Amino acid sequence: MSNFKKYLVGDFSLIVLFSIIFLFFFQTLSDLVERIYAYALLNLEPDENILGLLFLLSPLVLLFFWKKIPDLALLISGELIIISRLVEPFVTGLWVYIFAGLSVASFLVFFPGFISRIKNREEKVGFDFGIGLASAVGLSILFRTANATIDISQYGWYQVIGWFLGIIASLILVGLYFKFKTKSTEKTEEEREKVKSSFWKVLGLSMGIFSIFIAIWFTFMSPTVISRWTEGNYIGIVIGIMIMLGAFIGLKLWKPDLVNYLKPWMLWMWNGVFALSMTLTVLVHQIFFPSGSADYPLLAPATAWYHQIPLVIMIIASPILYLDFTLLTKELIKLKPKPAKLGGSFVIGGLFIIIMIFVQVLPNVWGHLTPISLGFRDQYWLAFFIPGLFVTLSTLLVKKTTLTFEKVAKKFNTKLLISSIFSLIFIGTIIGGVLTEPSPNYSADGKTTLVIMTFNVQQGVNETGDRNYDGQLELIRQVDPDIIGLQECDPTRISGGNLDIVRYFASKLNMYAYYGPKTVTNTYGCAILSKFPITNPFSFFASSDQEQIGSAQAQITVGTTIFNVAVHHPDGDSEQIRINQNLEMLELVNGLSNVIFMGDFNYYPYSQMYNDTLAAILTDSYNFVHGTPATDNIDHIFLSAGTTVLSAQYIEEGQSDHPAYWIEINL
Repeated sequence: MSNFKKYLVGDFSLIVLFSIIFLFFFQTLSDLVERIYAYALLNLEPDENILGLLFLLSPLVLLFFWKKIPDLALLISGELIIISRLVEPFVTGLWVYIFAGLSVASFLVFFPGFISRIKNREEKVGFDFGIGLASAVGLSILFRTANATIDISQYGWYQVIGWFLGIIASLILVGLYFKFKTKSTEKTEEEREKVKSSFWKVLGLSMGIFSIFIAIWFTFMSPTVISRWTEGNYIGIVIGIMIMLGAFIGLKLWKPDLVNYLKPWMLWMWNGVFALSMTLTVLVHQIFFPSGSADYPLLAPATAWYHQIPLVIMIIASPILYLDFTLLTKELIKLKPKPAKLGGSFVIGGLFIIIMIFVQVLPNVWGHLTPISLGFRDQYWLAFFIPGLFVTLSTLLVKKTTLTFEKVAKKFNTKLLISSIFSLIFIGTIIGGVLTEPSPNYSADGKTTLVIMTFNVQQGVNETGDRNYDGQLELIRQVDPDIIGLQECDPTRISGGNLDIVRYFASKLNMYAYYGPKTVTNTYGCAILSKFPITNPFSFFASSDQEQIGSAQAQITVGTTIFNVAVHHPDGDSEQIRINQNLEMLELVNGLSNVIFMGDFNYYPYSQMYNDTLAAILTDSYNFVHGTPATDNIDHIFLSAGTTVLSAQYIEEGQSDHPAYWIEINL
């Protein structure tokens, strides 16, 4: 029993605890914002559910604890982080929102409360926090890569992984609770009076900490986000990030004294390089759209090798986030701030997260929340520049003495254990990434027909706003299409939980996939999936007055026949805008043969848009089979004249807010 207690408060217990606690925080924060956005998407405007962001202001509770937070309150808040996170995957609807929010709120009380209870151990605790945060990011990448973007520890029977981690963290919390209770805090109160920490310095350090959380959440916890920004190689990006995480953890464990050679100006320069490269990684792929309709259709520029230079620099420089976190938390603990002072600064930090959520989301809906949102058009890069700047500025508050780490050498067994665990995380991530990559090998020999489907997946949620990737996947499997066109398939940003539904579907269906345009261009996004090779893919844009309209187009070769496949989702505030969009889109298939032109067109048959644009040039597949258009539907597949359609059917909505529509044609 004594050996078990030793492990609960041992040399590595804080690293293990905060690896899990930080992981749970990122998971539930992601789920909370995803759920709020899903409800807003259902109503096409913000509603009362946006009040869920108030969970981020929970540190207000600490204002009631002027001298110290009770040990029992600290234990309860820590256990609530864990329990709420473990329950959340089992519930649906509003309950997801409540449990995710409760876990986030509890973290924002527990973490500053824990900092306020540390006495003269700032070097060790800051050291452990840095490794814990890096380990949490590694675990997040492992769990998402192992399940092709959906965190496997929150999925099906694999939730046993989350429960295993939760039980470990819970036991360590209990062990620390009894350890804290046996120690007097009187000396700490005297030391606080001597330090007299400035609220503004506490706030500055806290803002740096929150900026690190934001940068990790927006960028690194799910590398598929970066891949969709840049059209970079997903496996290469994952390996690069994991190597840098491993380098940070390895050097911190085995060579902690290397930090002692780091001068303040080196720290600031390193931060500046990272902040600049993170901003440029987005900015070089972003498009600043012309306002005049005469400039459309606008083809997305091809990605050149030199566009990836900021990406490589960002990944190489990324360990600065975890070093900064180590230094900022160490400096904050040295100030010995009272809980109320920490509570006030963390409330402002929570408000900062709320602001940054809007800074990232508004560029995607710039025409829907006027007049505020109009100023955010094409400003997606700001969501990365601002936290990068705040992190860099916050390091100016770190004293030179904080850069020394002579007293934090870990025991050999501890270093070996942590290194071994991260090595397993690294290997598991690479294996997961390779195994979930699709490897289609379908043959066209003897094939006489082709099944084609179009499906607006509404960011992967169903009619009630619950995540429904597997329900939509099962619907697709029932039809077994050869070619799929997806719309509203761009949840690879915080509003969609940093998930990648295109990667998930391509992996589970073992199909080739092309997604376009890049997510940094702020469109709803379209994708083409195919059992047969996709060649010459490109993205283009139509003029718009509400959100940027992006489409995907490519060639698919089936046997000896080359099909020109285009997937669209036009939308606008007026009928004339949508007519213009359709005409602009048609320009890129005009004169091509074997055209498959599909999507959510946002108009019904017999409307002016239908009669004067697509139906006047291409064949309505449903009309070909049934002798009349599908008058109650806005999802269509149009084909080149002369194509024989054997069947055409809508599958009623429920898995999404749109029906899936599929056809079978002669080859």
